[in-house]
Amino acid sequence: MVRMLDGRSGTRRALASPRTMKLLIPAVFGLVLLTGASGPGPLKDSMGNLFANRDEMAQMRGEVADLRHGRGSAAPAWVNQYAGALCSADSAFLVERTDAALGVTQQDIEAQFQRMHENGLDCTSVRYLGSVNDSQFVFVLRHGPKDVWYVLTLSEDGQTIAKVE
Repeated sequence: MVRMLDGRSGTRRALASPRTMKLLIPAVFGLVLLTGASGPGPLKDSMGNLFANRDEMAQMRGEVADLRHGRGSAAPAWVNQYAGALCSADSAFLVERTDAALGVTQQDIEAQFQRMHENGLDCTSVRYLGSVNDSQFVFVLRHGPKDVWYVLTLSEDGQTIAKVE
C-alpha cells in the first residue's frame, strides 16, 4: 500500500517519520506539564482569571462597579497622604510609610520619579476610588495624558504599605 501511495503527490509527507515522532512526543509532554493538564502547572496557575467561571467573573465585575462608585471603607488619612506623596514625589514620606521588608530606599524612589519626569509622566492629580477590603485601597493618579490605577495594600499591622500595584 505504501508503494501505491508513493507515486501520488503529497502522500509521502503525510506519513509520519520516526524522527518527527521523536520531536513531537517531548513537545506534547512539555505542553501538558506547562498548562497543567495533568494537575497544577505554572501556566495554568498564573492564568486563573482568563478561565474563571461565571460566578467569579460576576464577583469581579461587582467589585469594579463598587470601586467606580467610590464604595467601600474610607482609607485612613495616612494612606491618602501616601497616595498624595506618590503624586507629589515626596520620597521621604514614602520611605517612612513603606514596609521595610520591601527594601525600598529613598534613592530608589527618587530615581523612579526622575525617570517618570523625563518621560513626561509627572502626576497632576489624585482621586480615591474606594476599597477592595479593609486593607486594600484604590487610587487613580493622573500621569501625563493617562490615568493610572494604584492598589495600595496595607501591611499586617496596618501601619505601612506592603504592596503597591
